[in-house]
Amino acid sequence: MQERRKQTTPFAEYLDILPKSLRDFPIFFTPEEKEFLKGSPFLNQINEKLEDIKIDYDLICKEVPAFEQFPLKEYSEVRMMVASRIFGITVDNVKTDGFVPYADMLNHRRPRQTTWYYDQEKEGFVIEACDDIARGEQVYDSYGKKCNSRFFLNYGFINLNNDANEVPMLIYLNKNDQAFDVKLKLINETKPWTKFRVVENLDERVMTEFISWVRFTEFDGDMAQLYLAKNEAINEH
Repeated sequence: MQERRKQTTPFAEYLDILPKSLRDFPIFFTPEEKEFLKGSPFLNQINEKLEDIKIDYDLICKEVPAFEQFPLKEYSEVRMMVASRIFGITVDNVKTDGFVPYADMLNHRRPRQTTWYYDQEKEGFVIEACDDIARGEQVYDSYGKKCNSRFFLNYGFINLNNDANEVPMLIYLNKNDQAFDVKLKLINETKPWTKFRVVENLDERVMTEFISWVRFTEFDGDMAQLYLAKNEAINEH
């Protein structure tokens, strides 16, 4: 943010090509635009992101009062711009993050068309094709296997043919269940609920855990069987 305010900076050419607006990012939606999301759990994700950014901003301002010269809105914009563009790389055996001008303009596609890394000998960032790419064709990167909610929240777009979509779901223990206290003790938790990200593929591990939890919450048989099942699971691990 300091560099953006300087009249002269060695990063001027890169800063000039960065987006001037992040209106496509849901955290910057107007109240009217958010109305289209009414009833969707995605609204909660937007609010959680806004809250996290505000907490971090307040903490920075508390530790570094001079940071208050930068408004929350500007901090939010820069934070989202950084989060949506940085690459995780390893330099001198140290994992770090960095901007890579122009490489951060590659659009997303799966399966991945390219791979990238920091080359120690060349002292530079390298992008290699996984398949042949014809002259003039667009070159893509892969942002990873993510749900559209994550793409939308963190990058401002969705993938219409996304096989990794998921739905956040909270499953509660029934407080009217006569075995409520026993079940809560069995899971060693203070909260009577667990959050899952439900996906379409039933073979995914998260779905095995989800179905197991639902069966556990609805179980109304002999509680000794649950204790036995828990002990057997512990012994297997």
